[in-house]
Amino acid sequence: MLIAWPAWDAELFFRINSIDSGVLTAVMRTVTNVDNWIPFLLAAIIGLLWAGRTRPRLFPPEPGCRKRIFNSRNPRIVLLCLIVSTGLADQICYHFKHSVARSRPFLDEEIGHLVEYRGDVYGNRSFPSAHSANSAALAVTVALAYPALAAPALIVTFAVGFSRIYLGVHYPLDVLTGWGIGISSAVLLWLLFRKLLSRQGLIGFTNRFRTRQPPMSGPLPESWEEAAMVSADGYRMTGLLHRGGDELVMMVHGLHGDVRLMIGPGEIFADAGASVLVVPLRGHDGHPVPVTSGGPSEVYDVLGALEHADFLGYSRNRIIIYGSSMGGAVALKVVGLLDIPVAGVIAHGSYSDFFGASRARLGAFRTWLLRMLIPRSLRNGLDRFRPLEYAWAASAATSLVFIHGSRDRISPVSIGREATALLSAGSVIEVEGAGHPVWSRTDWNREQVKGVTYKAMEFIHLREYCSISVDGQGNFRNLRTYQETVTDGGEG
Repeated sequence: MLIAWPAWDAELFFRINSIDSGVLTAVMRTVTNVDNWIPFLLAAIIGLLWAGRTRPRLFPPEPGCRKRIFNSRNPRIVLLCLIVSTGLADQICYHFKHSVARSRPFLDEEIGHLVEYRGDVYGNRSFPSAHSANSAALAVTVALAYPALAAPALIVTFAVGFSRIYLGVHYPLDVLTGWGIGISSAVLLWLLFRKLLSRQGLIGFTNRFRTRQPPMSGPLPESWEEAAMVSADGYRMTGLLHRGGDELVMMVHGLHGDVRLMIGPGEIFADAGASVLVVPLRGHDGHPVPVTSGGPSEVYDVLGALEHADFLGYSRNRIIIYGSSMGGAVALKVVGLLDIPVAGVIAHGSYSDFFGASRARLGAFRTWLLRMLIPRSLRNGLDRFRPLEYAWAASAATSLVFIHGSRDRISPVSIGREATALLSAGSVIEVEGAGHPVWSRTDWNREQVKGVTYKAMEFIHLREYCSISVDGQGNFRNLRTYQETVTDGGEG
């Protein structure tokens, strides 16, 4: 293919290539040699795989919390993007080189004798630069996944491209085109896999049952304070407390949660005038037990937090337990064990069967793998964990509210409807367009959650048993009354 190359391309090449520096030559030869980068690439691969032993955690939304860049993305998906984007860029360059067949500067019959050739290359084709494309694909993927590393990654890419010109093996246009190919490949792979980047993989999820999750740190918002308490089985824990009115909302997070990640939704209850107590759960921040049980043992943590609430002076009939995902299942079991009932439970995205919820989300085969990877003692506990069976024993004085996203495959709205029919009591709120509650994400709809939260509290206060939907603006629709309002102490 005959191409008229622009004049500025050769002019800029000679300006860079004519620089004469022994030190710069040594540096550029080091930078351009792929073998020199292999130890760093291997270290990065090992680091990503090692980081993948725990679930990914998005950057905490609360100001002041320290950001942990290697827990913000699924590292195995990042590694996949790095490999595929680089391979794609390299193949595109390979086909371009054979189509265009531009000679390298030092091999060009017209100008080769003027070139300061300082390199050691294989092949005689110049356009485009595969070195530049590959380094750009790596750098842009790293920059997109971990913005804090963008500057050093892009500096390395620039150095690689500059070295190809300085050493006399590529023209500037070769390098610029290579960068464009690498950037395009990285962005394409990012767009294809961006939804998976913030999801935990199967291995990362199962290791929630084997290793402690990385803690979150940083100053608490002014209105929050640490609260020391003891679980019902004797472990000293540290939760979070927001002092407000004489009504207390106890917040129990799920497997994706953390005490600090519950500050965001907790502020909504606080805005309604309630005090808020975030319960620390085993396997998470504030608890000495290193791994979660998936729900069965976390019941002891909530029971201990209830005793702490009693110590603080909150009356049981003014306590609402809000549970998110696993926390909702834990809350449902807790109310079936209480001698002194609480005012109500809000179960948001609660499952009725852990492995049943897993099959709905992962499929039968991956759920089987999940069962095999979870330690046997914990697996047996999850097999026997049926929170709705305990909810049957809950006092009639305790109101139950089930919240489910319309797009939640883990805990679809049918679970709440079946539960209320089975228990002959309770309200169901369907959150339109919402998935499973994951508070580590920063894009959850505050107005919608606010509307859902206030309506759930209203159902508990008025002892109403209804079914409604809440749209994206927090508006209510499709109100269906299951039974007339009952008085405190009446049959549910």
